Amino acid sequence: MIISVDDSGDPGLKLGKGSSRYFAIAAVCFADETSAELMRKKIDILKTKLGWAKAREFKFRKDRPETKRLFFSAIKGQSFQLSIVILDKEKLPKREYDNPSKLYNAAILKAIKNISNQPKDLYIHIDGEGGKSYRHRVKTYFRQNLPEYTLRELNYRDSKDDTLVQLADMVAGAARHSVGDKADAGVYLSMIKKHIDSISTYL
Repeated sequence: MIISVDDSGDPGLKLGKGSSRYFAIAAVCFADETSAELMRKKIDILKTKLGWAKAREFKFRKDRPETKRLFFSAIKGQSFQLSIVILDKEKLPKREYDNPSKLYNAAILKAIKNISNQPKDLYIHIDGEGGKSYRHRVKTYFRQNLPEYTLRELNYRDSKDDTLVQLADMVAGAARHSVGDKADAGVYLSMIKKHIDSISTYL
């Protein structure tokens, strides 16, 4: 299974001092490379229709509402499933999650563990970079907390070069947007609701 992961908001814990109240993680899951490639092509076709260069990114935070609607309408017929975590950091046990990295990794692990019929042979691609030491610690964390022999590969991708990470960004953004107070709060997530395997609001 191929899983692309991105977040919306931030895992910072300084509420009222710059950190977002809500933090969302989206894990976009494909059963095989064929399904993943079909999705890449679908997103590239949409970029062409919009008159975008292939290198231009979809970004939930930056894109216009009409672009978001076109995006979710374009992908909803593809084969994929979603595992989403949306956290209200005001309700987190502060002693247990006392630093952003711990919260970030725990939220990703939760999203992956929530996938139905827990698959083996996971190839996980996460938005971001991180130094060599950090990547090693994260990989060790996931190997220790997932069933043995589950994780085949974990790497970090620059969203500019990975269409599926852009997809994860859009889903994570829609998830966090859904808990806001705007008139269109739940619109985008509802467009892909048939693909949602799990939504968790706790760790």
